[in-house]
Amino acid sequence: MRRRDSQERQIHQQELAKSLSDRAASIRLGPEELDPLAHWVRGEGPESRVGVLTRQLLGRLFFPEFVATDESWAAAKVLVAAPRSWKVPMLLWWFVIGKIRRSKHLLAQGVKGDLSAVNAIGIAVHNVVKRVRHMSSLYADSGARSSLSPEAAARQCLFAPVSPYRQATDSGRLGHCQFSRKSLFIFEIGKASQCEGGRPLVFMNGTWSRCPAADWVPAMLEGLWRRATGVAAKSETVSPVERER
Repeated sequence: MRRRDSQERQIHQQELAKSLSDRAASIRLGPEELDPLAHWVRGEGPESRVGVLTRQLLGRLFFPEFVATDESWAAAKVLVAAPRSWKVPMLLWWFVIGKIRRSKHLLAQGVKGDLSAVNAIGIAVHNVVKRVRHMSSLYADSGARSSLSPEAAARQCLFAPVSPYRQATDSGRLGHCQFSRKSLFIFEIGKASQCEGGRPLVFMNGTWSRCPAADWVPAMLEGLWRRATGVAAKSETVSPVERER
């Protein structure tokens, strides 16, 4: 984890956000790179394939040569399951055989140790997969498929992470509960985002930890719906008459 006031973290977060935001306009148009996921959304492929296809898309945001595999997708599932599982015997066994350590190493190896990329293909990918699965269910509904605009379809597929972690920088009290410095908090923003006024929690908008992909993900979902349904994006070309004006 990085401190909130870490200048290095802030600079890296801003640079990554700008890089992803700069790509939002092109992905929103439904480019060819979305074809594999679009085929899956249309039901053309096994259900198990969605994880690998989504990791491929996210990994190539960082390294064009990135290749997702079934083995690395299994490692990503281990990484996200470990801190959330209550199955103590299983976790102890994973620790003994080094399963979690090997999973981390495998994921880092695929993206040259870039921690933001590891987070994308190992943690954030699960939420993106959830969104793509929901889009597939929308596509399967002929009424939704013919009536939803790309923007509306994307909005219906936005879900907040289930429970991000935060660490207290000082001791304090919440209600009747006292907590010490460095206490670890689990924020159930997945539930909170479903409440009235909770939509900004999807990407933690307005906070220091706003998701760097807050612009790119909705744009990608719009582009994916366009690619899957064959809805052409509006042309952004300016006519000669408009240019003269």
